[in-house]
Amino acid sequence: MKFTASSCLSYIIAFGISLTLSSPIMAQDPHFSQFYASPLTLNPALAGTSAGNYRVAVNYRDQWRGALDNPLRTFSAAGDLKFFTNDQVNRPDIAAGGFMFFSDQVSDFDLNTNQIAIVGAYHKSLDQNYDHYIGLGIQLGLIQKSINYEDLNFQDEFNSIDGYTLTTSELLPANNFAVLDFAVGLNYSIAPEKGKLYFAGLSYSHFTTPNISFYKLDESPNPNLIRENNFFAKITGYAGMSVKTSELLDIQPRILFLAQGPHTEVNLGTNFKYKLDDFGDKYLHFGPWIRTVNNETGFGVESIVASVGIELNNILFGLSYDHNIGDLISDRKGLNALEISITFLGEVSNNDGFCPTF
Repeated sequence: MKFTASSCLSYIIAFGISLTLSSPIMAQDPHFSQFYASPLTLNPALAGTSAGNYRVAVNYRDQWRGALDNPLRTFSAAGDLKFFTNDQVNRPDIAAGGFMFFSDQVSDFDLNTNQIAIVGAYHKSLDQNYDHYIGLGIQLGLIQKSINYEDLNFQDEFNSIDGYTLTTSELLPANNFAVLDFAVGLNYSIAPEKGKLYFAGLSYSHFTTPNISFYKLDESPNPNLIRENNFFAKITGYAGMSVKTSELLDIQPRILFLAQGPHTEVNLGTNFKYKLDDFGDKYLHFGPWIRTVNNETGFGVESIVASVGIELNNILFGLSYDHNIGDLISDRKGLNALEISITFLGEVSNNDGFCPTF
């Protein structure tokens, strides 16, 4: 059987992209289990929603190490800052700006998907006490994809003796390109009394459904090739609360809903925030989570997630581990993931009624 450029590349691209997801589907975004520690990958309206005047967040995900020689790796780095646009006493509106970098890597094929974006948000105060806001955010960025053809072998490269040493005659497309990408979102938060905070948000990403195929419509050597592979538009919805039950403990349940193309996902769980000292600047975070998905195999629980974190002054370190349900009920092993997150808040204020504890 002859492997043409179209069949080989289509397989590799589909395989590489699908491996980065909770459910195997092309043109769908990877994401983090610690979504609350990566706010700008959820919603551009979350820019400026931290207790500090600025925030820097870094996330790393190492996925399926037990099943692959080279695990899938996802990395993000983001920063945002906020400032008051008018009288902080009478009308404490808040404007925010930021950036976001996201990288997803399939090392076996050197298939990389990178995204870089700038973010802007405006949060309208609905009272004068820093505890009731509605915000609008916009994101403008680029999605860049690349693949290394040196890591691919074609049938006509085989020398019939000991390896793939000949030159291929396949007509390969450009292996590096970028497309524009846009997102918009809303965020609402209210703190009706001290020790209680409620928030919810909604965002819409990839609303231009950019084409991420390596074969462009006007560059393909074969008109029969599938030359479009569009990102599905994505709807992200979330809600949560933070309730102080005692001087030592805050309970922070959250839910995240993702819908992209024909597939949906729901993450549900609770973080517990336990005070470790009398001064209130050291906390232990921990909590259980479950992830349910609706994909080509139907709807069901895909993974259980355990998370733990330590908060020291204005730095929060997070660690989580995904255990795939399929590994628990079958002989399949290794479809699990480890995540690390670090969040730094600068110039922390006491106006925490605005912040949805991300």
